[in-house]
Amino acid sequence: MIETPRAELQTAWAALLDALARTGYAVDELVRPAAAIADIDGAERAIGRSLPADLAGLYQLSDGQTDYYDLTHGAHAETVREHGRWVCALFGDGWSFDPLSKLVEGWVAWKEVRDGYTPEQLADDFDSAVEVRGEDPVMGVYTSPDWVGFATDGGGNQLAVDLAPRPGGTVGQVIVIGSDEDLRRVVAPGIVELLERCAARLAEVDPSQVSDGVLLYELERADLS
Repeated sequence: MIETPRAELQTAWAALLDALARTGYAVDELVRPAAAIADIDGAERAIGRSLPADLAGLYQLSDGQTDYYDLTHGAHAETVREHGRWVCALFGDGWSFDPLSKLVEGWVAWKEVRDGYTPEQLADDFDSAVEVRGEDPVMGVYTSPDWVGFATDGGGNQLAVDLAPRPGGTVGQVIVIGSDEDLRRVVAPGIVELLERCAARLAEVDPSQVSDGVLLYELERADLS
């Protein structure tokens, strides 16, 4: 049963939207309406597992974001986007918050990769190239059915919730996965902490870096050194 979003999640989401608005982003255009419970149920059936409560709760607050590139380069793009109408990937570093339909699409694509190889081939040809950052409690493998991507960078890489962390980790921790991302690492202990980190990073945004109405901000700036 899908639960009502807990108060901490709602507070963190509201704080992120407020930070985005204060920085100068077009929150009303970027944030899609809430997903229906039936659609969240359908996504869980499609991937064959339940979403962590906070990720399911987040989708009850918003079904992902509008494609910010389309807002600046699409058929109906504004020619000039002033402060207050800037756009970005909601989770920083190009990580766009995926609608449920894209979450399912991404999970199915990873399943097709796993189904296309034997475990031995995956270990030899893919897992061998993967590293884990320091003591981060995440599996050092290329792909896992226990990783559910919910944000995409446009290059096939994802932020994902980890449903089977290594000892010391937390179920639902946010990790980085992807075809171009060989360093497995934990970005945040959970969705609430991810939202809180994004809101904090927005205080560091340099408005002089805006280009054609797009102003991306950093999420992991100090975390990979």
